[in-house]
Amino acid sequence: MRTLLISSLFAAISLPLSAQDAYHAALQAELQSDYGLPAGAWVLHDSEAANLDSDYWYGNLTGSDQTSAGLPFSRLVHLEVHGAGANPWDAGYGIQNQKTVAAGSVCLAVVWLRAVGGEGVVGLFAEDASTFDKELYFRLPLTGEWRRYLLPFQTDQTYAPGELTFGLHLAWQAQTIELGGLAVLDYGQAVALEDLPRDIHNDQYGGWEPDAPWRAEAAQRIETLRKADLSVRVQDAQGQPLEGVEVRVEMLRHHFAFGTAVVSRLFAGNPGHNPTYQSKLLDLDGRGHGFNWVVFENALKWPAWEQNWITTKDQTAHAVQWLRQRGILVRGHNLLWPGWNNLPPDLPAHANDPAYLRNRIFAHIEEIVHYPGIEGNLHEWDVLNEITTNRDLEFALQGQPGYPTGRELYVEVFDKLAQEDPQTRTFVNDFVTISQGNTGGGLYDLKKQFIQELLDAGVRLDGIGFQGHIGAFPNSIYEVQATLDDFYATFGLPAKITEYDTHPDMGDAVAAAYLRDFLTLVFSHPAMEGFLMWGFWDGAHWKDNAPLFNLDWSLKPAGQAFLDLVFDQWWTDTTALTNAQGTARVRGFQGTYRITCSFQGKSFSDTLELLQDTLLVKELEDFTSAAGEAQPPAFRLFPNPARQTLRVEWGGGGAGTLRLFDVQGRPVLERPVAGGKAELSLPIEAGVYLAVLEVGGRRYARRLVRVAGD
Repeated sequence: MRTLLISSLFAAISLPLSAQDAYHAALQAELQSDYGLPAGAWVLHDSEAANLDSDYWYGNLTGSDQTSAGLPFSRLVHLEVHGAGANPWDAGYGIQNQKTVAAGSVCLAVVWLRAVGGEGVVGLFAEDASTFDKELYFRLPLTGEWRRYLLPFQTDQTYAPGELTFGLHLAWQAQTIELGGLAVLDYGQAVALEDLPRDIHNDQYGGWEPDAPWRAEAAQRIETLRKADLSVRVQDAQGQPLEGVEVRVEMLRHHFAFGTAVVSRLFAGNPGHNPTYQSKLLDLDGRGHGFNWVVFENALKWPAWEQNWITTKDQTAHAVQWLRQRGILVRGHNLLWPGWNNLPPDLPAHANDPAYLRNRIFAHIEEIVHYPGIEGNLHEWDVLNEITTNRDLEFALQGQPGYPTGRELYVEVFDKLAQEDPQTRTFVNDFVTISQGNTGGGLYDLKKQFIQELLDAGVRLDGIGFQGHIGAFPNSIYEVQATLDDFYATFGLPAKITEYDTHPDMGDAVAAAYLRDFLTLVFSHPAMEGFLMWGFWDGAHWKDNAPLFNLDWSLKPAGQAFLDLVFDQWWTDTTALTNAQGTARVRGFQGTYRITCSFQGKSFSDTLELLQDTLLVKELEDFTSAAGEAQPPAFRLFPNPARQTLRVEWGGGGAGTLRLFDVQGRPVLERPVAGGKAELSLPIEAGVYLAVLEVGGRRYARRLVRVAGD
């Protein structure tokens, strides 16, 4: 074995085949007897010795061949990685095919792995030796225990000898990795891919244990961060408390964002309208509970927007309006994705013209944020997407006047959006932390650097987007928490999981368990505002493997886990009775509620946003606390919702005081009133308030909604 000097060396050398050794013979026999497979052809050599003469390693590591004892294989490779690289592939191990593998061949890779002296991680792959396109890729967390991995795959193209590389990416961290028994069998098309055995040991990710300590900690944070106390006080027209009033507290939707990516063409009025897709979006569980946020997967990306990839501009705007009319908030994804492949084709043609690039970007921002149906209907934008790996615009501008790094353009983009659309919240979105399993170094640190540069330049950055495309081997829950903790401690900014899904090779049972654990951690974290999956149905998912529904709309185990958490365990629907002080108390999850009070055969309802501890005072105007006669309405606010001006009327005239209290019970406005009516300005922020009028020795209360705008 030698350290790699020239990677193409193996394509040029034809090594003689040795006789099949004991390890390969035993493996072939086991696969035939235990799984009923035919004899497969060896893609690598059929002896351990020949393979060890053909493999290589590279990067900041030291390697050696060693003998093994008490294991099915007799030789192993010992690799000491001396430090993390900027990328996982900066140090690695590889070996190339010695026989031709035809396109469509069903293959099985077999390897034994362990980390010496602690935990480790490798990226195991099969890839085109020239283009690095992957036929197989798994990020494998390792322990000190030897484990055998059985990894089936099917080739997309034909590979002549030396054109297909099998190997490991090792530069995740300083670590010592050992491997043995690496073999690959080619079954051609004699068997189906699903007929091959599969064992990837992915069910014991960090924090999987039922009694893992993070669970109790997360439950306590959820109780503290995601719930609030609601006190409903009911009184008669004279302000006297009413005991025994039944108060139903019925949650209507979460405040926390639970959402999905959607496809614009599938909505009513658009060419691909899918009624089931549309109805499921609103009613996931058959009880009327649906998503409260969405993001368009592709329709608002710049090239798709201009070139009508998914829908026309008007059709996209129609889908946005359809969603907003049903109370669903919409994220914009994305304003700028600065790699040439993700920009309109005229931009790379003007790479050396900063003025053209800047003007073109600004014109796009002006058009899309003011487009009819889009304007005013997006709650937030991913202003920048994947800037750590899409750096073509940055490098094109670098060194030009006013652009020493090239990233000064990003500040201009934020400033332009603030000028055109100051109400919409702003995010940066990237995949290089959770999606890639990075916990530091390289791209992880670059994401932090670029965020800090934006903040140092004074842009208004409202949040950080963490994509969550989880591989077949789930990220450690502890590592996910450490990443969220790190970014929150560094920047203090809110965050969302923006693109959650899992690799098909994870398997349904593990996917369900992991969604439950990942979502629980996210919901419990103080930085997190939401969790959006990257599609919810296999029929409209980029990998045909959405978290919730199969192609036939049957619910997946992960879908059941999602519903159980979001609309059962984290859902409040309860009834309480008022006490002698006329008060009923409930602790509920933050969100929108319908409050229904019932007393002596009569009832009325109101809605409110429960975000913090709240006191709601209701007056039963239809009856008094004694068996008296019905009283006429004594106190009226209009318009309600109100903007800048509020009118107040009450029966009986007289002078008194009007006070407004916020949801925490804090007074925010006090005005003297007289004569049975008054008009006053509202110099308060948009929100929900309690208006309390004290006049003639009586106290009246009404809910007031202040909305933004003039």
